[in-house]
Amino acid sequence: MVANVDIANMALGHLGTRATISDLTENSTEAREINRWFVQIRESLLRQLDWNFARVTQTLALSGTAPTRWAYSYAYPSDCLKFWRLDLGDGLFYPNEPRAKFEIGSDGTGRYVWCNIDQAVGVYTQRVTDPTLFDPEFVTAFSTALAAMVCLPITNKADLAAALKGQAAALIERAKADNANEAVTNESERLAESLTVRGYDMAPNDSWPWMPVR
Repeated sequence: MVANVDIANMALGHLGTRATISDLTENSTEAREINRWFVQIRESLLRQLDWNFARVTQTLALSGTAPTRWAYSYAYPSDCLKFWRLDLGDGLFYPNEPRAKFEIGSDGTGRYVWCNIDQAVGVYTQRVTDPTLFDPEFVTAFSTALAAMVCLPITNKADLAAALKGQAAALIERAKADNANEAVTNESERLAESLTVRGYDMAPNDSWPWMPVR
């Protein structure tokens, strides 16, 4: 099972150095730089994608007072790093198309989820700190992104830092595809936008041919 120090040493390995550390808090240049960025990179990476291993579906708790434009106010989950959507329970979700509108806001003392849904259920990315729960793709992207951030202070190689940053971005994009492949969606049943804008809709049996909406 992977540990935090393993991810740190993977990052150092990406730098092409022979140095390793035995603890993130040890008194070495490598450990100090890794420790400086470790949590920041981990949480930033978690926020970038609706990772399956970090996804939580949870009933929200009523709290606060909603602005007049919303009917309900819920407490922002304390372990939430990125709030993605409200779950309406039908199992259908298309990326970048929220099924219900919501807003994240604050009254100056706390954060809230405002919406028009009673007994709302939220879907969000949890702050996962146990590395044994990470997907392999996340570990690889994490170690590469971490290496990109510590590269300059440890190696003083700007070209290598830029290359590692590009590799990390590519790994994240690949992880998005792998992550999506673990979910069952009805994406294949959706009508292409190029047809919907021309007034076409699916036939009653959801099969070809698609017919214009009357």
